[in-house]
Amino acid sequence: MPKLTTLQQAVYDLLPKGAERPRPQSEMIYLLEQSEAFTVTPRLVSQIINDLIVKHHIPIGSSRTEPTGYYLIETPQELQNAVRPLSRQASAEMARVNTLIQIDLNDFWTKEKAND
Repeated sequence: MPKLTTLQQAVYDLLPKGAERPRPQSEMIYLLEQSEAFTVTPRLVSQIINDLIVKHHIPIGSSRTEPTGYYLIETPQELQNAVRPLSRQASAEMARVNTLIQIDLNDFWTKEKAND
């Protein structure tokens, strides 16, 4: 196990093994605030989870359907289930980026002014 910060370790320790009973983010926030002396936000938890995955290569999955939450990936099937929605989200985000890049701002605002 790589060396984690105190907060990263606290988040890691809250992660259940396997996807059967993922820990909801709201529960993690509550438990972290009980042990830490500061406010924990959803954004902070998401960032810590991201760091644990990207920087420390810890296999963490999340479930977006009931029951929702985070868990430690144990099986290849859990890995596939965790990757599938992330892949779809990434594709949708790239489609949005590509569309925005292709918009001619001068043309858009010329048409907008004509509609005023």
